Amino acid sequence: MERSRRGRIRRMPTSGSESDGSTAEPTRKRSKQQLEQTQSEAETEADYVEYHEEEESEKFENASTSQTTRSRNKQARQRTSNMSQRSGNFNLTSELSIPNAFDRCGKVISMRLTNFMCHSNLFIEFGPNINFLVGNNGSGKSAVITALALGLTSSARATNRASSIQKLIKNGEASATISITLCNAGLRPFKADVFGPHLTVVRQIRHSSSTYDLQDARGRSVSKKVSEIRRMLLCFGINVENPIFVLNQEAAREFLKELEPASNYKLLMKATQLDVCTSSLTECHAQRRHFTQDLEQLQKKREVVAKQVEAEEEKVSILKDKEIVKVKLEQCKTKLAWMAVTQYQKELENLEHSIKLIENKKAKLEQTTSKKESTQATMTQQLKEFEASKNQILATYKAQDEKLRAAKKAVQDLLFLASQVKAQIGNAERRMREDQHAYDECEKLIGNYHADFNRVKEQREEHANKMETLKKQVADSEQIIAQLREEQQQIKRDINSVQERVDAVQNERRQLHKSKQNISWEMEALSRNKSNKLSVYGEQAIQVVHALRTQYAGSNMHRMPRGPLGQYISAPNPKYRDLIENQLMSCLRSYIVSSDRERQSLRALLQNKFQGGNMPTIITSPFTDRVYDVSRNKVQPTTPNTTVLIDEISCDDPVVMNYLIDMLRIETVLVTESKETAEFLTSDTENVPPNLTRVLVPNLGLEYIPSPNYAVYSTRITPARYIHINVDDRIRQLQMEQSELQEKEASLEIDYIQHRKALENTQQMISKKSTMIGQHQSRNQKAMQQIMELQNFDYQELPEYDRLKSHLADSGEKIEKCRAERETLQEKLVSIQESKAELESTEAAERRALDGIHKKLSTLDTEVSDVESKIRSLDLHYEENTRNFQKTLELEKKMLGEKKTVLNELEKAREEAEKTGEFVATTQSEEKIREAISRYKSKIKQVEQLNYNHEEVEKGLAELRDELGLQARHLEVVESVIKKLRVAYHHRAQLFQRSRHHYFTMVQFQFEQALAMRQFRVSFETSDKEKTWKINVFPPSGNETSNTRSLSGGERSFTTVSLLKGLWSTSDHPFYFLDEYDVFTDEVNRKFITEILIGEGLEWISRQYCFLTPQDTRVEASNLITVHKLEAPER
Repeated sequence: MERSRRGRIRRMPTSGSESDGSTAEPTRKRSKQQLEQTQSEAETEADYVEYHEEEESEKFENASTSQTTRSRNKQARQRTSNMSQRSGNFNLTSELSIPNAFDRCGKVISMRLTNFMCHSNLFIEFGPNINFLVGNNGSGKSAVITALALGLTSSARATNRASSIQKLIKNGEASATISITLCNAGLRPFKADVFGPHLTVVRQIRHSSSTYDLQDARGRSVSKKVSEIRRMLLCFGINVENPIFVLNQEAAREFLKELEPASNYKLLMKATQLDVCTSSLTECHAQRRHFTQDLEQLQKKREVVAKQVEAEEEKVSILKDKEIVKVKLEQCKTKLAWMAVTQYQKELENLEHSIKLIENKKAKLEQTTSKKESTQATMTQQLKEFEASKNQILATYKAQDEKLRAAKKAVQDLLFLASQVKAQIGNAERRMREDQHAYDECEKLIGNYHADFNRVKEQREEHANKMETLKKQVADSEQIIAQLREEQQQIKRDINSVQERVDAVQNERRQLHKSKQNISWEMEALSRNKSNKLSVYGEQAIQVVHALRTQYAGSNMHRMPRGPLGQYISAPNPKYRDLIENQLMSCLRSYIVSSDRERQSLRALLQNKFQGGNMPTIITSPFTDRVYDVSRNKVQPTTPNTTVLIDEISCDDPVVMNYLIDMLRIETVLVTESKETAEFLTSDTENVPPNLTRVLVPNLGLEYIPSPNYAVYSTRITPARYIHINVDDRIRQLQMEQSELQEKEASLEIDYIQHRKALENTQQMISKKSTMIGQHQSRNQKAMQQIMELQNFDYQELPEYDRLKSHLADSGEKIEKCRAERETLQEKLVSIQESKAELESTEAAERRALDGIHKKLSTLDTEVSDVESKIRSLDLHYEENTRNFQKTLELEKKMLGEKKTVLNELEKAREEAEKTGEFVATTQSEEKIREAISRYKSKIKQVEQLNYNHEEVEKGLAELRDELGLQARHLEVVESVIKKLRVAYHHRAQLFQRSRHHYFTMVQFQFEQALAMRQFRVSFETSDKEKTWKINVFPPSGNETSNTRSLSGGERSFTTVSLLKGLWSTSDHPFYFLDEYDVFTDEVNRKFITEILIGEGLEWISRQYCFLTPQDTRVEASNLITVHKLEAPER
């Protein structure tokens, strides 16, 4: 059932009292008995409500996504169903009633502003679904969204409107009041037994302070604590400081200006509440590091105790092995004594070996010193002979060297002369070539002079004519190109509208195909299960009911869940069947269970059967064996042809009937066939029967709300498909719907083909125009290139005829002179080269003779050096050998004396060792043995001095071992905790990374889908390390390098709204307020963006949207859309 209403904005006259900002007083009082009953139930359930709210608040703080929030809200509703059933007796029929369209906790019902910013006394009553708040600049729209944030515990600085909240009080006033009424009826109410179906948050702002007041549905103050209000907001899932839920004017403008990668990343993390998860992981990491430090301290303490245990064990060992230590001491002394004997023996062996080597060396030195004089005389005679031969060779060498130098000088003189002659020949030839070239050019120019002159003249005339023709061709082509481009632009402007019509028809075809497919599936399912009345609920429902009957067979049948609820409900009067089904549509497919355990079991069964989605709702409600007595609260018909809705419903199961009474209050709804009767019963407060909440007129599709909140809503009653429906009738109904869809699809197919053909023809025309433009541009380019070539043509220059003749004669004379000079120089060069050849042969012969003399001299010098070296070596070695021989004799004498001394010491050491005991072999060093002796003596002395008591030492050791074991167990427990914490941290970090990737992907997908509505494309660059999310948007007319900075105002606004739509898909909230979403748009983009926002609101009926715009909107109020016109306030 849908409703239609207009928004109401009232500006109240300002009065000095503060009562204007409070909720209106109820028109009728409840009975004293009812009030006492409500208070007693509230007292008995206070602890139960508090426990569940604390438990849910902790879970809500850790929530990170909208999907998780919705699922937990359902769980909370099921866990607290017993409380909700009992609190349902909180009867507020006489209180400020709210439209039952406010079916979700947290939706804003109304707001009253007193002396706040530009408003003296403003009252706004919001619609439950889509709201448009329209007003010119300065009318106070942004004050509404600022008041919403401040009224729900936000700070003034967070709203970007003032540095302190006192600055928001209207000029000249002492205080300001913000009063916000929120819905408290839905799946998760906040202390419903205390506050009722709605509650009001009042914030009083004074120049010195600011106070809060949380009031119930009667307007009575319940709490003045901010913490209580924040618990309420936490229960409803309200976060006014998240910009995607409440986007104020300044944030909207900045958001539209530039989408920075870092800001995008931060916004996405905050929107999905992943930033809370990041903080929790950081805190977990810090806690694990703290535990690790504690573990290190415990390990150090354990090491200290372990060292104490070792010390005590050593004491016990010393006491037990005192005699063993003494024996070991004696053994060490014996080893040390025999080790001295062994060392003396090794020293004696080394001395004997050295003496033997010295004797061998002494024999060699005696033999070497006896042959020195005879060898020296022979070498001296050889030196004299070598000296005489050398003098003769030197004299010959000097004479030959003089001859060689003279020959070299003569050759050098001839070479210098020859080089001069060659240079002169080269100069003559170069001059002759230059003159010859000039001569040839002159002859050529003289021969072609007349022909070249006529040819250049003809070329100039021809090029001038050709350039004139090309310029005219370019001008004509430019004119044609301009005309073609204008036609192409006009076609491109037309193609957008054609494309939109094609897309609209295509989308409608898809929807029809999907509807036909769903109808076919439903008809097949009904045909397979004609004999089963549950077939109208689907095959899954049949399977579920069969499984429940099998599970609860026997004595447990009374505990079996009830469902689908529609099978227990019937309408005895056929004319009210459609009305009853439309009134009960929300629960006909639902199931009722009696406990959380039954709910969990049924949920598992439904998830298994309804794997494709659209799973029925599970309701937790106590099972009773009788229907509630509603005689006291039932409305009584006071006019003819009027009946109560509960009397027109037949239900055999008390559990189902009690649920309809509790949740839908069917005992307070009247049904009549007369519009006049309905108006009579609801328009005047005096005529309203007690307990009346609604009056339905099914034949006219109207619903009346009684005074004092009198309102009329239009309703659309669809044919029944569950209650009293025959399977064959349902199949025939589906066949008729299928035929209608086929006819509509055929008509759409024709429209689609026509529009598609028009689009293709338009595209072909654009391509044809582009080809023609390209051809003309190519022609122009070639023509311009030819014009430039003609303008830059290099014409041949012709010199004077007489000057050519004179230059030709001069060149001939110069050529003859150069030729004669060259011949003379060539003859002179030949003569010089012949003389040079003779001198070079003489020089070569002299050089070979000098080389032979030099070789003989070198050989003689080598032999003399060898003999002199041998003589010096003989003298030097003789003296050295003599000295070595004397040293060898002295060393031999010394070694013999040391050998005698070592023999004496060896005998003494052997005698001392035999006194200590027999020989004991050991591999230890002397140092280690002496250390062991010192250690044993110290132990023996320590034991004797300390005088340990054996029993006390044993007792102390046992205590230390117990303490060590206790610390080891403690350490093991801490290590286990740290290990579990590390595993949990890594597991949650992985879950966080997967969740972050999931939500990023989900937002990007929804963002792409929204942009695709206008053929926009988008690419993303995400960096979790640098915490950036870069967005590149490419409009249909843009290039591949387009980004958000290059977008126009309308394109940027469309991109921003598409991004918000993607963020909204992952984050659920009771209400969304968006200020100045169309500030940078033109009329076309503004209309398209508004349609997107309305579509979002229609898709999410459970949410409340409010869009603020300074421009007049053409959106008409409807059953789900409320338009508020805000006039300029009195200042």
